Amino acid sequence: MEALAINGGRAVITNKFPDWPMWDQTDIESVSDVVRSGKWEWHNGTRVPEFEKRFAEFHHANFALSCANGTVAIELVLEALRIGAGDEVIVPDYTYTATAMAPIKRGAKVVLVDVDPDTFCIDPLLIERAITDKTKAIIPVHFGGHPCDMDAIMELAQKHGLYVITDCAHAHGAQWAGKYIGTLGHAGTFSFQGSKTLSCGEGGAILSNDENLMRICRSLHNFGRVIGESPYQHDIPGTNYRLGELQAALLLSQLERLEQQCRRREENGKLLTDLLSRIDGIKPQARAPSLTRHGYYLFTFIIERDIPRNAFRTALAAEGVPVQLEYTAVHTHEYIRKMGLSNGDFPVSDRLASKSIWLFHNCLLAEPEQVSLIAEAVKKVLDNL
Repeated sequence: MEALAINGGRAVITNKFPDWPMWDQTDIESVSDVVRSGKWEWHNGTRVPEFEKRFAEFHHANFALSCANGTVAIELVLEALRIGAGDEVIVPDYTYTATAMAPIKRGAKVVLVDVDPDTFCIDPLLIERAITDKTKAIIPVHFGGHPCDMDAIMELAQKHGLYVITDCAHAHGAQWAGKYIGTLGHAGTFSFQGSKTLSCGEGGAILSNDENLMRICRSLHNFGRVIGESPYQHDIPGTNYRLGELQAALLLSQLERLEQQCRRREENGKLLTDLLSRIDGIKPQARAPSLTRHGYYLFTFIIERDIPRNAFRTALAAEGVPVQLEYTAVHTHEYIRKMGLSNGDFPVSDRLASKSIWLFHNCLLAEPEQVSLIAEAVKKVLDNL
């Protein structure tokens, strides 16, 4: 048996994976054009509205609104829907903490729900059990880029009169049952933070087909201004959550690559899922039957053997696989415990928090031959620990 690289053996992968974020001269020119124009401000530039138009078109949505980041995107939708004190919002327990923080910042009570053991997305059966007469909204998270079961979730929402705000921070370009995510609920929120598959460093967006909802969100993110009226007319109390022209310029050039990158990740994600599924003791995130295209912000798999994850992660990294730090379950966060919101059982979330391994999406932009070597490295580590 070949020695692990961490013990002096030869690493399985010696070529570097693609860097992220990716950039070239077109990105430099796109941003430089804004700098040279002198139109850096939101109100007299053209890049922000152009990006909103093209981002909406990409996802087949009627409306898009850019904003400062993905967290405030969720907050804006919640505020526009008048969700706050006395209301309950259902969110998955295995997600980035911002999904839970946004409704809490609005004064709502977060109700945590465990995730599906195969797709790692919020479990619709558990959502229904968590619904009370105070529930106002569900925030499903398309974890890792895999869309949630939106058919089941929207059926529940219609049955109980609830809003659905999909957290699409991981899922740019993903599709469920042939439709792009973002408009499968009442609104979809996106992040353009530095690690995301579409990035400008910091930024966010909202997609929706609901014109009235988006009109309110647009006003809220711009000091309560009324669209088309005097800049000093403020009809509702808002704030400044606007995206800047420089960020929008970078997003426009980055958006040119997104479709090609989505296709490459999808092909390589399917390949790696197939290869890892053949390894006894490894369980990759499943691909649901209605999944049309995975967003693949993350490639996630679970170690099903009794092996310390830190040891596995360290050994895998030494074999040339750039592993990432995984989420902790939201119910374990200190602020959640202090607020008395950690009650319940979350066996799948706890398992993911202790036994999952993450690879970032840039790994799936490599050539298929290099992606195949990831499976070889996983098997080597599994066989030696």
